Amino acid sequence: MPVPDSISDYLRMYATELGNRILQSFPPLHAVDDPPSPLISKLLRKPFLAQTLAIMGLTRVWQQARAGAVIAECGTGKTLISLGAVHTHSEGRPYTALVMAPGHVTEKWCREALLTLPRVRVFMIDSLRNATNGASRHGVNEVKLRNGRIVREGLHTSLTELRLRKNSPSARKRWASICSCPSVFVIGRDRAKLGFFWRHAYHIARSGRFQGSLVNPDSGEPVFMGEDGERLLAIDFKKAKLSEVLGRGEGANHGRRPLYSPLWQADGMKTRRFAPIEFIGRHMPGFFDYAIGDEVHELKGGDTAQGKRTRDTRQLRWPHRRAHGHTLGRLCIGFV
Repeated sequence: MPVPDSISDYLRMYATELGNRILQSFPPLHAVDDPPSPLISKLLRKPFLAQTLAIMGLTRVWQQARAGAVIAECGTGKTLISLGAVHTHSEGRPYTALVMAPGHVTEKWCREALLTLPRVRVFMIDSLRNATNGASRHGVNEVKLRNGRIVREGLHTSLTELRLRKNSPSARKRWASICSCPSVFVIGRDRAKLGFFWRHAYHIARSGRFQGSLVNPDSGEPVFMGEDGERLLAIDFKKAKLSEVLGRGEGANHGRRPLYSPLWQADGMKTRRFAPIEFIGRHMPGFFDYAIGDEVHELKGGDTAQGKRTRDTRQLRWPHRRAHGHTLGRLCIGFV
């Protein structure tokens, strides 16, 4: 048997053996011969066989875990796969889905949802502010498909209004009384991360043994950063957001629980605004059943602002909600 000269030759020579080993180690959750869910046939657009297998595979993943990922090339129908998986996993019951996508494809997502899901209502989250009658777009606006174009028609509300339960047991049940059919909320990635301006937060002690020194407002003690424990000065606070964890390590506070202490805060002297995704994560727990992240490979850097908002999306505090014996949990889709 000739020795392969490159990795390509090796893979080509042992493709069958490698394929069998992969199937033995990682058996598919939904095989090619397994019958698909009858709910797929109720989609307004019929997916191809490969897309049907991906939909069923993602649905099987959600039965065992709370997150799944769709990795495919451009044009393979990842949007159709995600919408079809949400429709199939919900088993015909009303649901709420949150989609965070790049700003230039938000209308495409709205159009795809209206053309794919039966009896669906689609909403665009334009901003956190309340809906107004001006020319600018604010709040949460329902969109519809008119002559192949997305237009804002129907219900106009806001996130601050949706989080209120009023006379209902919860905000989610109040929304179910308003919208008894599946609903999809689409928000642009740039709008989702648009938050407040910030500034550094530290004190200069005016009395005590640290008089004249820079101290942490939470502990009243100097701030030590770095491996060598260097003491920070005011000139060390530049553009980066600094923070420290109190109660970790040796010292007087060794017995207390660790406390994250940010050394930055919102700047009230500049434009006051709140990131919609952060607002949803803090004040709307349990409202959304599904979350879809589009093009998340562009946000894998956690040090960037967009990467931070992606982590906020993954950390939405959605408790399990049981409906007719079925559990809907925190479900995220990542597209690469």
